[in-house]
Amino acid sequence: MKVVKVSIVGAILAAMILPVVGQNSADPVKDESPAAAPAPVPVAAPAVKPGMKVTLPLIVYANGGEEGEPVFVPSGWMGATDAIESDDSWTENPHSGESCIKCVFSDPKGWGGIVWQNPANNWGEDDGGVDLTGAKKLSFWVRGDRGGEVVEIKAGLISKNKPFWDTAKISFGKIKLTKAWKQYEMPLQGRDMSRIITGFCWTAKGLPEPVTFYLDDIIYE
Repeated sequence: MKVVKVSIVGAILAAMILPVVGQNSADPVKDESPAAAPAPVPVAAPAVKPGMKVTLPLIVYANGGEEGEPVFVPSGWMGATDAIESDDSWTENPHSGESCIKCVFSDPKGWGGIVWQNPANNWGEDDGGVDLTGAKKLSFWVRGDRGGEVVEIKAGLISKNKPFWDTAKISFGKIKLTKAWKQYEMPLQGRDMSRIITGFCWTAKGLPEPVTFYLDDIIYE
């Protein structure tokens, strides 16, 4: 009879290898890594509802005695409202027609202003606005009472954090006024003008003496 000799080292190696081979062939190793999180589903942006369609040119203000209901109403008084005065039938030295708007801000340390809104008192909580698609520019005339007054002119103030918002923001920045009437224009081509809730706005910061200025012929065309 032939005797096969197995070394002690060989036996030890066999005992170590065989269980591993058996595990790989009969019991596949499970992937214990955490499952990947599902990809987030993109949320579509809310659709912008166009405002009321109007005929261009749209006059925000041209003469206090004009007939018909205004589309934008100067209802949004801001800041130190007790220090604001506004007279939309001022007949002394208008730019054109019979009248202009006289604006006064008299708080020496505060700020204030007026926003023209559609509908009145709408700060983005109510449906509204005007579809001004096709408007090429917004223009207005302004002059200071003494010259040197600084006012800021804007439109499209309502942001997307409100249920209803302005689809375009317009800013002329801060304007240093002269005693003579001067026209300012803002090109509107390329802007989404489909819903404008706040059609015009002025703000002023207080000075030791009241800030007095005049507006006329505010027009989208």
